[in-house]
Amino acid sequence: MMVKKKVLVLCGGISKEREVSLETGKEVAKELKINKYKVAICEPDRHLIDKIKKFKPTVVFNALHGQFGEDGYIQAVLESQKVKYTHSGVISSSIAMDKEISKRIYFKNKILTPKYFIFKFNINLINQKLIMQINKKLKFPVVIKPINEGSSVNVFICNKNNLIKNLRKLSLYKEVLIEQFIPGREIQVAILGKKK
Repeated sequence: MMVKKKVLVLCGGISKEREVSLETGKEVAKELKINKYKVAICEPDRHLIDKIKKFKPTVVFNALHGQFGEDGYIQAVLESQKVKYTHSGVISSSIAMDKEISKRIYFKNKILTPKYFIFKFNINLINQKLIMQINKKLKFPVVIKPINEGSSVNVFICNKNNLIKNLRKLSLYKEVLIEQFIPGREIQVAILGKKK
């Protein structure tokens, strides 16, 4: 008799994408149950390691979104428990989530990417000098976004009139990326193993 594979679905968390993650986890668990897997759903709280040890999953399905789910943090926790999991590993997750590090890799490997600079709130004041700097380095419109958030959380396309207002919305971050705006269609390609 074949033993049922046990899948622990991690979802929820504390990122700004919590609700999306909970919905993802619920749908993943539903499909896994239809396909006869033994499934448990779990949030990454302070009891996570105890839950992993008790359930003894064959694999953890990472349905977490954003910070602490896609940035290498939860991957490091799972690796410390020697548990197999879906998603990229610790280093690749960390690099991919950090937009500044990713940009440096693109430039080094001659991959086309919009020009940018980092704006640090603790050093720079949000004022008209910034508008002059953007005009000189990038031109308007520009895209402003946190360096380490998932999806399009707190991403704004800004012109001269709304830049300062939108930057103030991001002042909870220590620094943000200000990037040249490239108009066009967004295309995504999902890859599973060697299949597109």
